[in-house]
Amino acid sequence: MAANFWTSSHCTHWILDRRRVEDAMKEDLEYIDIDTLTKIKMWYYNIIGKIGKRLQFRQQVVATAIVYFKRFYTNIRSTDPSLVAATCIYLACKIEECPQHIKHIIQEMKHALASLGGFDYDMSKVAEFEFYLLEELEFYLIVYHPYRDLTLIAKDLKLEESNLQTAWFVLNDSYRTDVCLFYAPHMIALAALYIICVVHAEQYNDNNNSNNIGGGGSGHSVSSGGGSNAMDESGVLGHNNIHLAQINSSNSAANKTPGAGGGAGGTGGSQNTPTTPSSSTEGHGINNRNMVQWFADLNVDIEEIIEITQEILSLYSIWKDYEEEHVPAMMQALKMYSEPTTPQHQIMQ
Repeated sequence: MAANFWTSSHCTHWILDRRRVEDAMKEDLEYIDIDTLTKIKMWYYNIIGKIGKRLQFRQQVVATAIVYFKRFYTNIRSTDPSLVAATCIYLACKIEECPQHIKHIIQEMKHALASLGGFDYDMSKVAEFEFYLLEELEFYLIVYHPYRDLTLIAKDLKLEESNLQTAWFVLNDSYRTDVCLFYAPHMIALAALYIICVVHAEQYNDNNNSNNIGGGGSGHSVSSGGGSNAMDESGVLGHNNIHLAQINSSNSAANKTPGAGGGAGGTGGSQNTPTTPSSSTEGHGINNRNMVQWFADLNVDIEEIIEITQEILSLYSIWKDYEEEHVPAMMQALKMYSEPTTPQHQIMQ
């Protein structure tokens, strides 16, 4: 892997123009709306996450597989997404030095898709499709993720563990959007932190108002996660959106300014939660730092952080209506319009 993101193939070849991705979706959007298309993609990201959880992959392996899946697709009807997902998992295991026998991945795909007719491809089909996947990815396989950047920022800020975990979950959720195709990983990490700052400012104000009315309490420690169990359910990387149901009370957060909040977020986590980069220090972190000034001092494009924030919050508005059991019917309706004709589909015959 290139030691510097700016000289890596991720930066030079796979930070895409938004118009290119929008043009790639035009054909699908003739038949379904953008929310439906997003839900279909989310369904496959969930499949990748569930398989990663069952096979006990490191978080980075699952994230890399999802990025490959995103990079591959220019038309969701051009190839069977289940074959693409299985191959992305297999390739990600190799690249992230977490080798997994191809038959185990196929077995897990069969298990995950059992209620939908199973997985009809054998080892030879997945192995053959790997070459098509490599060709579509142009053999540029390096993926930088925002987790490392978030950990470094958290260490610099002496971020409380609960805040770090919540920001980590926001990063997990960001893989359900396309921000990893458009923005550098450190900008996504900053956007996750921005969301947490806004949440803490809102929680602090709400808690103070409550204390003023009730005449008691310390105005400290408002849980944003609903407890550890709320974060352990299945999802892209081992959790669902419950922990941010309270965080995203409205999409207006993207237009607010983060400030020094007064509460700690919910604890909890899963096998994919971060390890605390440093011990919690009283008087440090979001709770007692002027985050407005901290963001202002950064040598980054604040408007870009806002764009990422808005895209993640837009995901949550779609997520509220997401019903996993309804997605297969959406996919079937999309497939009815035309049969795949691309070279990749020929290996399925």
